[in-house]
Amino acid sequence: MVTAMPAGWIYIAGFGIKQMVVQAGALAASVGVGEDKLDDDGALVGYIEKQMKLIEGRLKEVKCAGPKAIQFAGAEEAQLLFVRHRMESGRNMLHAQTYVRAGLWLGIVTLTTLEDELGVVRADYDAFLKGLRIGTPAAG
Repeated sequence: MVTAMPAGWIYIAGFGIKQMVVQAGALAASVGVGEDKLDDDGALVGYIEKQMKLIEGRLKEVKCAGPKAIQFAGAEEAQLLFVRHRMESGRNMLHAQTYVRAGLWLGIVTLTTLEDELGVVRADYDAFLKGLRIGTPAAG
């Protein structure tokens, strides 16, 4: 559940949030929110390792840091992974991926930004992340 929306960002249903930029051609930061299901309670680190292999196979000059255990309200387990890669333009892109497990449910929150823009979007990302809550699915 989203409980905090930073100013200057727009909510996109089924995706997450995206930074609003005024400069034509500027690359906007985004925070994607997704979910998956694990095979068993102890499978999170293995899941992340598989994700890292997929990422390394698709992007150029990839460097990963983590995963590292972190705290997340309502989660039984949470891990943080940083991925940096070089784009065709020569600029570095940074992805901060937060994996949150509750039972077999897995929430995945991914900040995507140019590495040199991290300082600009970090406070907004942190506020959005702190405002996320693990909820129960709507009946229907």
